Amino acid sequence: MTLLLGLGIIGSRCADNLSAAGIDLKTWNRTPKDRADSITELSAADAEVILCYLMDEHAVRDIFSQIAPSLGEGKTFINHATIDPDTTMWLDAQCRALGCDFLDCPFTGSKDASAGGNLVYYVSGKPELLEKHRSLLEITSREIMFLGPPPAATVVKVTTNLVTASAVTALAEALEISRRHGVDPRDYTKALALNASYAPVHGLKTPSILEDDFDPHFSTKNMLKDARFSEALAAEAGAHAPGISTVSALLEQASGHAAEEDFSALVKNEPYPADFAPLGPRAIIEASGPDAARYLNGQISNDIALTESGDTISACLLNAKGGLECFVYVRKMAESYIIDAPISERETLIARLDKYLIADDVTLTDVSDQLHISHSLDPEAGSKANRFGMPGSDLITDEEPEPIFGTFEGLRIFNGAPKWPNELFPGILPAEAGLEESAISFTKGCYTGQEVVSRMKRAGKVNRKLVKLVLNKPLIPKNSRLMVDGKEAGIITSVTRFDSKEIALGYLKRKFEEAKEFEVVSPSSDQVIGSAKLT
Repeated sequence: MTLLLGLGIIGSRCADNLSAAGIDLKTWNRTPKDRADSITELSAADAEVILCYLMDEHAVRDIFSQIAPSLGEGKTFINHATIDPDTTMWLDAQCRALGCDFLDCPFTGSKDASAGGNLVYYVSGKPELLEKHRSLLEITSREIMFLGPPPAATVVKVTTNLVTASAVTALAEALEISRRHGVDPRDYTKALALNASYAPVHGLKTPSILEDDFDPHFSTKNMLKDARFSEALAAEAGAHAPGISTVSALLEQASGHAAEEDFSALVKNEPYPADFAPLGPRAIIEASGPDAARYLNGQISNDIALTESGDTISACLLNAKGGLECFVYVRKMAESYIIDAPISERETLIARLDKYLIADDVTLTDVSDQLHISHSLDPEAGSKANRFGMPGSDLITDEEPEPIFGTFEGLRIFNGAPKWPNELFPGILPAEAGLEESAISFTKGCYTGQEVVSRMKRAGKVNRKLVKLVLNKPLIPKNSRLMVDGKEAGIITSVTRFDSKEIALGYLKRKFEEAKEFEVVSPSSDQVIGSAKLT
């Protein structure tokens, strides 16, 4: 008789295959299951072979200790559970002491593989013992690989799972980066399949990821367990393996919201929010001289006098038609003014500020490489500034700050704050981007584009407006089109995951301003890839 311990995702399917093959089989599970045999007191007294598919090393040690009195000569304990090497060696020692045989025999393969009898077994132990039980193991596997004495099979199992987790982690990050730059993940998947980096696990996981289907083939909690085993193996051997810690951290984050789901649910991880972080490279121009305040007030859309209190203000640099040329932040430092913008606009910003500088006594100095700006969500930490749709503060230093793991992007999109170049780009009108309250002064003196901005405020109508959206699926890309009855109503400009939801910003055309729900169409085809609702 063969006793199978553990009727989880894998064990239950292996039990089905063994029974179908005519094996005299009894099964046991810690919690009641329909297919589990009624064993009042767990015992291996009648079993010649014990197959262990329990969840982890704690369960393995516990159950083995319970059946140990009934183990001895002529019996074989075959461990298929993924456990740490210490527990594997503990089993080996226990079996030798009891006089029974032991095979270290973890598997690779998920739910479908186990259902089809297509697992792969890594085996360590005595070669002759493997041959004795090969026919039994072949019922549930497509291949068996012998690796030498224990814990070789356990080490291979744990570290191959790390490679799998790393491959899916890289896929998740690549999909997220790509969709934020307007690439449809469906297109990305096809492109990846043509690349040397493509792995079979990418093909297995991507279809379900795109359908928001995380039915567990290998759960997040189990993959996290194995990643931690890999960390311990590396530490014990003194191996340099920093990537393991990153993968473990991401799996731990995913375990907080999807412990029982498939480990590919790590694509649903939200970006780590930051309370304080450097803003990265910025184009920073210092304007100094007797005429600096008057000159800047004639260029920016906001009132330079607001910086006298030490606050940082946002402002637009416009063309004569009222269209945006650059979006900037301005603060006063001593007797000069600091203007910053995205680093991509460095040359544009310098040229735009210099363009109207004729007889004014103003010196413009590019200090982008000398100064660094960080932002805090604490309004009292520095110069008050609203960069992400909520009160905060800026800190400027001449020392490059240490990088911090975290982002303000989720807050920005949740709060509906536009940024360059997603929602703010050359030609966009301030009113369309919702900048009238935060970046426009209607009481200060003249500036380039003022007449158009004032006229639009009086008219009260714009051709498009910035809106906030909730999406029904993950990985919907930027530049996806919003459709109503087959007509294009707008476009998505920013996407992220925040507060367990997929959220986005986008522009909605005026003729569809009454619409609340939309089909979402791929930026590269007419394929409907999801839906969106206004928030």
